[in-house]
Amino acid sequence: MQRFLGKAVRALPHARRLNGRAPGLPMKVKRLLVTGLLMAMAPSAALAVSDDPIAQATQRFLLSQAASLGDDVSVEINSDTSRLPECHSPQPFLPRDGVPQGRVMVGVRCSNDQQVRYVQARVSASVRFLVAATAIKRGQRLSADMLDWERADVSRRPRNALDDPSQAIGKVVMQRLVKGMALRGDRLRQPYLVHRGEAVTLIARGDGFSVTREGEALNNGGKGDAIRARMPDGQVIRGEVDAQGRLTVRY
Repeated sequence: MQRFLGKAVRALPHARRLNGRAPGLPMKVKRLLVTGLLMAMAPSAALAVSDDPIAQATQRFLLSQAASLGDDVSVEINSDTSRLPECHSPQPFLPRDGVPQGRVMVGVRCSNDQQVRYVQARVSASVRFLVAATAIKRGQRLSADMLDWERADVSRRPRNALDDPSQAIGKVVMQRLVKGMALRGDRLRQPYLVHRGEAVTLIARGDGFSVTREGEALNNGGKGDAIRARMPDGQVIRGEVDAQGRLTVRY
C-alpha cells in the first residue's frame, strides 16, 4: 500500500522532493488517496448487492424447496447475480427433480426476455438420524435402548439412514454395527416368521372363496416378504407372509 501511495503522491502536479521525501500532505487528501486505492483493489464480488432480485428470489425458492430436509435450513448464493442481465419477475426452477441439498444449480426465468439465468448456491440443513448406541451383533433384534441420535449436515448424512425409531425397533441387524454407526434401512430386515424347510399354512383368497392348504416353505421370510412354498402335489406357489406367519395368495 505504501508503494501505491508513493506513486500517487509523485503523480501530484506540484509535488516536490525534500531530503528524499514527499512534502507533507493534508490528512484529508491522504485519506481520500487511500480510500480510492482500496476501492480500486477490491474484488468485483464485493460489489454484489444483497437486495438483488434474482438472489432474493433464488434464496426464497430454495428455502421453500428444502424445508423438508430438517432443522436450520440455510441457503448461500455463490454467484454474483448483480452481473446477470436485468430480470423482471424472476421465477426460479430446478433443472433436475428432487429436494435440493449441497451444491445446486438453479435456473431463473424472467418476464422481460427468453434468456434463462443460472445461479449457483449451496443448501445446508441440520438433520438427525439413528445410530447404534452400543456394539450390535449380526442377527440381533433391535430394541429402543440400542438406539441413539446423531446430528450432521444433510450432505454428510449416510445413505438410507433412518430417522424414525419405528423403522428400526423390532427389526434384525444384517451386519455387525459398532457404536455410533448409522442405522440404514437396507441393512435391517424383519424377523423371520417363516423358515425354510418348515411347514407353513397357505391361504388362497379370491372373490367369494378362501382355501387353506399346508405346504413346505422354500425360503425364509418376515412379515410382508414374498416367498415360495411347495404343495403336497409338488406345485410351487408364491405368497406373502402375514403377521401370523402364514402365506397369503390372492386371486
